[in-house]
Amino acid sequence: MIEQTIINRDELFSKIKEAKSRIRVLGAVSFDLPYEDFRNDWYEHINKGELQVEIICESESDLTYSSLISANKKVSGQDRSYDFGSFMRIKNEPKIKVRDYLVNKQCRHIEPKGENKDRNEEQCFSLRTCYWRIPVPVINIDDDYFCTLSLTKFCTQGKFERITKLNARYDEFQQYFYAYFDAEKGAKKYSSEITAKDNKMEIILMYNDDRHCLGQLPRQSFLDITKAKVVVWGMIFTRDGRVLIHKRAENAKDNRDMWDKSIGGHVDMEKDTVDTVKAAAREMLEELYKLEAEDQGAHSASEIKEINPDIPIFLGEWREEMRQTLPFKEIKNSKEEIFFFRMNYDFSKHAIDSPRILPDNTESPVKCFADIYVFIMNEHFNEKKLENSSFKLLELYELYDCYLGEPIKYIDKKSKGEKSESFKATPDLKKIITGKLWSELTAFADYLKEGLKSKEK
Repeated sequence: MIEQTIINRDELFSKIKEAKSRIRVLGAVSFDLPYEDFRNDWYEHINKGELQVEIICESESDLTYSSLISANKKVSGQDRSYDFGSFMRIKNEPKIKVRDYLVNKQCRHIEPKGENKDRNEEQCFSLRTCYWRIPVPVINIDDDYFCTLSLTKFCTQGKFERITKLNARYDEFQQYFYAYFDAEKGAKKYSSEITAKDNKMEIILMYNDDRHCLGQLPRQSFLDITKAKVVVWGMIFTRDGRVLIHKRAENAKDNRDMWDKSIGGHVDMEKDTVDTVKAAAREMLEELYKLEAEDQGAHSASEIKEINPDIPIFLGEWREEMRQTLPFKEIKNSKEEIFFFRMNYDFSKHAIDSPRILPDNTESPVKCFADIYVFIMNEHFNEKKLENSSFKLLELYELYDCYLGEPIKYIDKKSKGEKSESFKATPDLKKIITGKLWSELTAFADYLKEGLKSKEK
């Protein structure tokens, strides 16, 4: 008797209802499951920790490319067209019809381990978006794997093949299942997950060495690839020309206990769609003031009341040859305002190495394009009021002396007392001090002192 390997939708749904231990869906749009028919039973078993349900959705960019074919039935050859909006509706249903349902019923086992009320509770439900391309949609029911092909329709498939050893590509499929379902550095690492904390949703753009956008990836995945991301680096100056640096925490994910540039961060693809100007302003306010804004209550009129990227005033590109026309008079008269410039466009055109020193002292390579900004803080700026880290204001020549071996003296955030220690700079700060940017920053600080100095009577 020939073993049946091809089943239809109704037969697939029956097998899902009969699942004993796990259901894993790779390519939720392709399957377009009737979640309302399953969710009551799923809740009962997930809540008891008896059933693992994992739903992996296609990325928005993946669905966009698919819709270029499916939206035109003259191209796809299908009976009807399938627009991008239809795909997104199907993609959103696992959250609306399953996760939200489980949350409302206060189901256990639906958050990553360590994030539930019982921190030792194993996770039995997960909903993720995969930023790898999904060439073959798969549903895993207990020990069986069923595949389908989305060639021109891309959703609501009707035929499914159970992969057995008789399949000519059985060994390849085993490797595929491992890469997408089980490997720690496989599709899981290149996915974002919806959780109660929403702490796994940072998606940023990746670029090639010519700064051409290639697509989207979760932030954490850039530690394992050779593609670049766009970041902002900011150097913060007081009105007397001193620069602010900060010390990274002892428990930071990387570059622990090292002195770093004033601010730095990645560009949020959802917020910063035009350029990196608002990203730089937001990063400055968040890194200096966000903890204060959340935990320390209200601030005085001279301090930042909210994380609003429209508060700092952008003055365009800093160009040394045009310094006589720059608005130092206006800056000087606007004592309560924060101003900033973009510096050195050419630096931003080239991908640079921005390695991370991990807690085990190994180095993780990271490649990025850094857009450089320089900030001029308001007249009342006082680093001693900042709570997010240990900070130090230095003349640029003093910072260079520290780099050459002079100890750095600062007020420690924890002890509130003065400390003196050997200076350890992050790779990014070393790059700034030893590169062309240093000369431009030195000139900027000199012009700042000259332009904002008080006139003698």
